[in-house]
Parts: sequence; structure tokens; C-alpha cells
Amino acid sequence: MGSKEKRIALSQWILETDENVLNEIEAIYNLHSKKEENSSKIVGYTVNGKALTKETYVKHINKIRADIDNGAKTFTTSEVREYVLSNRNS
Repeated sequence: MGSKEKRIALSQWILETDENVLNEIEAIYNLHSKKEENSSKIVGYTVNGKALTKETYVKHINKIRADIDNGAKTFTTSEVREYVLSNRNS
């Protein structure tokens, strides 16, 4: 059965089903809709001001992790503090 046939069969079944099953289907639909809504919700911004959704933020963090695993230069808190304090008046 292809997608089109499945949609038709499910539509017919929904039209003929009782209220309890309709409520269950509606709950599933609402849950799915909220997941899609949350995945497109802005959860943060890059240092350049680009909006990040949860999905793009997770991808961004995973890329940083991969970069570090591949030898990207990192800095300790002490190194960053020293750099900031020594360049404060520059």
C-alpha cells in the first residue's frame, strides 16, 4: 500500500471511528505539532547574532566538539582571563 492509499484508508477509518479514538488521534497530532513547533523555536544566538533553533544549536555544538576532537586550539579559563585582562586597555 502506497502513501496515497494509506492516507485514503486512514481518512475513511477516521471518519467512521468513535469519539474515544478521535480523541487519541487528536492527542497524537497535538504532540507531533508541538515537537515541530519546539524544533523551530529560537533557543539562542551566535556571537554574530544569527538565531539558532534547537536543531541548529545541537549541530553547532557537535561541530565544535568534532573540531576539538580533530585538534582545534582550545583555551583554559585562566588563559582567557589573562588575555582579557592584559588587553583591557588596548
